[in-house]
Amino acid sequence: MKKQIEVFIRHCYYSKLQELPDRTRPSWFNKIKVFENFKNTLNPDLINYTIVYDEFYGSINKTFLYQEKNVEIIKCGSECDSFLETLKTIQSRNFDDEQIIYLLEDDYLHRSGWSDIVLEGFALNPHYLTLYDFDFFIAKGYLCEIFTTPSSHWRAVPATTNTFACKYKTLIEDFEIHQKYSINGVKEEEGFHFSKDYDKFWELQKQQRYLISPMPGWSTHCDENHISPIIDWKKVMYDTYTKEQKETFALKYL
Repeated sequence: MKKQIEVFIRHCYYSKLQELPDRTRPSWFNKIKVFENFKNTLNPDLINYTIVYDEFYGSINKTFLYQEKNVEIIKCGSECDSFLETLKTIQSRNFDDEQIIYLLEDDYLHRSGWSDIVLEGFALNPHYLTLYDFDFFIAKGYLCEIFTTPSSHWRAVPATTNTFACKYKTLIEDFEIHQKYSINGVKEEEGFHFSKDYDKFWELQKQQRYLISPMPGWSTHCDENHISPIIDWKKVMYDTYTKEQKETFALKYL
């Protein structure tokens, strides 16, 4: 059934990026709870979601996702390659031009009501939208326009991560730029490959493709160094995690 927002959420059994010294998780972080937060906070009348699962380091059957139905299996082993494969998957679906696509990484937490906020944001007619209030741009001297919708303030921002939303038409028109910054991503050594997403959005801005972000955020990257400000995200996670289950899956998946 057609929904207004199609989400493509990338998961993997293990990411070598977690071994980098600047990657620190909040003490409350747990991928099982984050995924349950995603499902418990979305509006099912607005959202379809597809899991793009990278089995390079381990089978999906070893994880809490083993019973999920709508899954695309890939074997990549790096963030760059998994993003590129996700782009190909989306392109192959041939959505309507106005279909909203939300590309989502597996370590983003959401506040209840975020699906409706996405629609509010697109009423402002941006090219790109993020629900993440990226703290990097706070008090850094960037001039920006401020907008309002019924439930949120928004600001224009120059860049974000590889978790973002746009219309299918926009994604296809900018397809080569999205590919370029993953094909030519940071490649420190085998497995430690990640997209230059920050640089990508700066280039898109030069092409007059504009990005907006809500204040405060309706999602956060679960990176201890860059949590969306103001919101108590630990409380958000526990308030929206209602499923009691035994967490018996491999610890390295977390």
